[in-house]
Amino acid sequence: MFKTVGVGIGAFVVGALVAVFAYREVVPFPNDVVERGKAFEPENAAWFYQNASEVFPTRTVSRAEGGRALVDNLGRLDGFTYDYDGSSKTLDQLMTDTTMMGLAILYRGELVFEDYALGAGPGTRFTTFSAVKSITSTLVGAAVHDGLIGSVDDRLDAYISDLKGTAYEGVTIKQALQMSSGVRFDYEGTGGPGNDTLALLRDAVIVGKRRANEMSVSYPRAEDPGTTFNYNTAETQILLWLVREVTGNNASAYLEEKIWRPLGMDHDAGWIIDRAGPEGVEIGGAMFNASLRDLARIGLLMEQDGVWDEVRILPEGWVEAATVSTEGYLAPGAVHDPSTGRGYGYQWWTFDGGAFIADGAYGQTIYVDPSSDLVVARTSVWEAAWDKNKDLESLAAFKAIGAFLRNAAQPEVDAADEGLMVDAAAE
Repeated sequence: MFKTVGVGIGAFVVGALVAVFAYREVVPFPNDVVERGKAFEPENAAWFYQNASEVFPTRTVSRAEGGRALVDNLGRLDGFTYDYDGSSKTLDQLMTDTTMMGLAILYRGELVFEDYALGAGPGTRFTTFSAVKSITSTLVGAAVHDGLIGSVDDRLDAYISDLKGTAYEGVTIKQALQMSSGVRFDYEGTGGPGNDTLALLRDAVIVGKRRANEMSVSYPRAEDPGTTFNYNTAETQILLWLVREVTGNNASAYLEEKIWRPLGMDHDAGWIIDRAGPEGVEIGGAMFNASLRDLARIGLLMEQDGVWDEVRILPEGWVEAATVSTEGYLAPGAVHDPSTGRGYGYQWWTFDGGAFIADGAYGQTIYVDPSSDLVVARTSVWEAAWDKNKDLESLAAFKAIGAFLRNAAQPEVDAADEGLMVDAAAE
C-alpha cells in the first residue's frame, strides 16, 4: 500500500483491535483474530512478512511438477559498487542499509545475484503488499488475450452487474487499471491519508467481518473518471472481481493456469482470501505470498513482452500499454513525490527511460528495465510504509547494476564481432 505514507503499523493494529472488540458484540470472539493483530506489531514484521499465509486463510497457487529452474550465472556482479549520497557502496551494504530480507537479480534471464537475511531463504514465501497490484493487472491482460474481455475500454459494469448503481457505474477497465476512476479513497477529509486502506484490510482481512468485494464498492465518486490519479487499493479489488467474473473461477486458479505453471515457478504461492472456503475471494491489492525467484519471473515475463518459451501469454502491445504513462496526469513526476520521478500505467509504476516497477509497502519491489535486460526482485522490512531515502537509494543501485552489467557484457560482444570479422576475412 504505497499510498499509506506516514501511517504506522501501530495505528493499524490499534484500529484492528477496536474493530475486533466491536465485532465481539455480534459473534463469538475469534482467537485467530488476535494472532492476526499481533502479526502486524513491529517486532514481528520480519516473521510476518515471511509467514503471512500461516496466519490468514490462504488459497494455494500450485507450481507445475518438474518446473524449469532459472539458469544460475552467479558472480557476474563481483566487484560491483554504486555511488549514493557521496559514498561508494556494495550490494551487501545495500541490503543492510535498506533492511532487505532478500535480493534476486536477473540479467538476460539468468540469475546473477541472490542473497537473503533475517532467516529467509530461496524457498521463503514473502508477502508482497501492493506489489500484487501489478500481478492483478497482468491477470486482466491474460483475460484480454484469452478473449474473455473484449477491450480495456469496455465498462466494468458490462462484466460486473453489481457495479450498477455504485460509483463505479460507467468506469472503464482502463480507468480502473490506471487508478483513475474518480472514486474517492483515502481522502484526507475522512480522517487522514490511509484511513480507507487500513479499514479495508482491518475489516476484510484481519477481522473478516465484511467481504472485500462489498467494501470495494462502498466509496463515493469524487471526480470525473479518466481525469485524476488517485491511488486506490479498492480499485484493484474490483479488477480481481472482474477476473473472477469473466473466468468463472477464483483468481488463484487463473494465475496458476496462465502464469504460475507455464513459467515453471520454483515454489507454490499463497494468496490470502477474505474468508476460508470456496466463497473466499483473494485480496487484490495486497497479501500475495511467493518466493523471490518466482516474483522475479513475473518481471521477466514483462521484460519479454508477455511471451514465455515462445508462447504469448499477454496480448501483443499489452506490456507497453501497461508500463508507459499515457496521460499527462499519470506522467513520471506527476503522481507522487516529484523527486522520485514516478508515473503510473496499468497498476505498474513507470519511469522516464522505460523502466517500471511493481511496488509494495515496506520495501517490496519487482523492478524491470528492458533496456538493460534487468529484473530485480527484493523484499524488505522498512519501518515506515514508504521510506523516501531507502527508495531513492534502491533505485540508484538498480540503475547502476544495469549499467555495470551492460558494460561488462560489451567486451563479450566486441570479441564475438571480432571473431566474425576474422572468419569473414578467412573466407
